Amino acid sequence: MTTISGHLTDAMAQRLVDGMLDPATDAGAEAHARECAACAALVESYRILEGALDDLDLPEVPGGFTAAVLDRIDALEATRARERRVAAAVLAGLLGAAAAAVLVSGVGGLATTAGHVAEGLGELSRMVRVGQGVVPSLLAAVRLPLLVGAAACAIPILLGLARLMPVHRTETI
Repeated sequence: MTTISGHLTDAMAQRLVDGMLDPATDAGAEAHARECAACAALVESYRILEGALDDLDLPEVPGGFTAAVLDRIDALEATRARERRVAAAVLAGLLGAAAAAVLVSGVGGLATTAGHVAEGLGELSRMVRVGQGVVPSLLAAVRLPLLVGAAACAIPILLGLARLMPVHRTETI
């Protein structure tokens, strides 16, 4: 059996008020609440809240409410099940098409396709390396014109949007 260390947590105080303390994890909580002013105030605040909630009038539940909620849950579950079936069918179709493409082209066709993809990736790598050398100097050259052009486009748009915003007025009484 363990004892609490420090102050009661909100959950422990709530369990104490509800009479649902767990002997394994909340041992000593009740004694601590009697001795500690801060924890006693926390427990008392939960007791006051419980009393206020007990005093509230419960609203009348409309007839058929439960059936309507269960119908909506069933409809949502049916929609999700249908979406899962469609996704599985699309995935199966894609896998079938890929398998058919491999069968039609044979292993040699697959190797040729893989070679083309590898060549394309190599070209992309070369373009990135060339771009790394060119792009910084190009951006340095056009930085000011880009900034001016962006400001020239953004300022009229922002002014137009500002006119659409409602004016908040505070009245003193």
